[in-house]
Amino acid sequence: MSIDWTPLADLIETHDRFLVTTHIRPDGDALGSEVGLAGLLRQKGKDVRVVNVSPTPPRYDFLDPDRTLFEHFGTAVGPEGLSDREVVIILDLSAWNQLGDMAGYIRGFPGPKVVIDHHVSEDDLGAIFLKETTAEATGILVLGAVRALKGQLTPEVATGLLTAIAMDTGWFRHSNTAAGTLRAVAELIEAGAAIDEIYRQLFERNTMGRLKLMGETLRGMRTDLGGRVAYATITRDDLTRTGAIPQDSEDLVDFTVSLRGVEVGLLFIEQVRGGVKCSLRARGGLDCAKLAGQFGGGGHRAAAGVTLPGPITENVDRMLRAVRQALEPDRSPA
Repeated sequence: MSIDWTPLADLIETHDRFLVTTHIRPDGDALGSEVGLAGLLRQKGKDVRVVNVSPTPPRYDFLDPDRTLFEHFGTAVGPEGLSDREVVIILDLSAWNQLGDMAGYIRGFPGPKVVIDHHVSEDDLGAIFLKETTAEATGILVLGAVRALKGQLTPEVATGLLTAIAMDTGWFRHSNTAAGTLRAVAELIEAGAAIDEIYRQLFERNTMGRLKLMGETLRGMRTDLGGRVAYATITRDDLTRTGAIPQDSEDLVDFTVSLRGVEVGLLFIEQVRGGVKCSLRARGGLDCAKLAGQFGGGGHRAAAGVTLPGPITENVDRMLRAVRQALEPDRSPA
């Protein structure tokens, strides 16, 4: 990686109380990277708090077995409880809308802010950006920081970082998996990350609600453009009926691009607080980040997301029109 970690090293040298946070609806890369960075900072003798705007999804509870690491902003802690923090480090995001209810706190934070991220999309967060968009995961960047700052790859840190890298590479099956990815994984396994146990924790502890939601999502999948596009929806009623929770929808978008012949997959999820989250995946030439960016979202070329206002039916039509136009620019609008 080409990141110069000197700015982070300088902040660690001159400050003691750090706040680490990540995006709304945190995934494995976000949470695993937090585990790794918190471990590094604590090895340096720092007071670290990890506070996220969204609750930790149950499938990731193994990353915080004592329930002492991840804190929830708004219930467990508020801005007044963080008034002593000297530095904020934001992981796995570069956009205000991904900070959710923490955006106001971050905007008003008087001390240094650092962003460690690998997404293409970027807002001016008033921070020091330590960013590499070619990296397969933010976890690989945190691993680079651990190496550069001469931290220790303890089993806890290694488990977090392997989780981060594995989840953002689709368990090493996506095109962002490189030879260096697997070398990094080997290093983490040697440091004590039990890859078989991590897999079991992530993929073999499904709830009945998640399995029922998976079935509902597959049953309702539709195609467009002669099978080049596949999409599905998850409504609040679907969650209630199946007994699922919003976090159970993670990864379900991948089913849309598992269908033979599909180039673009979309999953629309009705949000509890209003609006619709649309996740995009591409297996071809479509730039998901560019398409999501038209609506205020962002991400990567092959995977991106955006939260849209309004009802789900209108947003399905809206995004399908945009996808059709992107895939077939000469096509007349439907």
